[in-house]
Amino acid sequence: MTVPDGPQHQELDTGSPRRLDRPLSRLIAVALGVVALGAVAGIIWGLLTPASTGIVVEGLRRDDVSTDFGGVGAFALVMFAYGGIAALVVWFAARAWRGVSGFVWPVLASTAGGALAAAVGMWVAGLRFHDDPASMPVEAVYRVAPELWLDGGTRSGPSDPWTLLICAPFAFAVVYLVCVLSSRTADLGVGDLDEVDWSSSDVTSADAASRTRP
Repeated sequence: MTVPDGPQHQELDTGSPRRLDRPLSRLIAVALGVVALGAVAGIIWGLLTPASTGIVVEGLRRDDVSTDFGGVGAFALVMFAYGGIAALVVWFAARAWRGVSGFVWPVLASTAGGALAAAVGMWVAGLRFHDDPASMPVEAVYRVAPELWLDGGTRSGPSDPWTLLICAPFAFAVVYLVCVLSSRTADLGVGDLDEVDWSSSDVTSADAASRTRP
């Protein structure tokens, strides 16, 4: 049995791992940038949030004032936007770290950034709304900064202090997942896999058909 004349068969290189420089300092810098971005988000919320208002009654103290849903809802929206923007920043700024490591540490940083945003935001809002209900006359209208550490509840129902801290990492995870699913390469665009050049292969449709014949 003879082999018909034809192009020489070549084995395709399906891609092999390639060593890529991944400086840890870059991942740390990006994670710290995510935390710092949380402070900016907190300032934005502090400048935009509505005050918690009410009527002064006899014996009312600042600690007795409940937080209106408006301030809490505004903070949640800001945190969703912050988490999404942080995910895009991480995706493009830490390209070599795309994957599990490039997701886990920045998403934890977004949680820390959310806590920082709450602290900074309440401080900024406190500069805008600083009434002391205890020193105001009865039936006067007070305006105070919303309390984001929801210990005990809001006027809309019970809640835990950490409730708002899940907003930023949730949005971060969703946007990062969209970026992963939108990637057109198996290495997520990192460049640590060799690309297969199918156009330079000598395998033809006739070769493929001959290989399937008994």
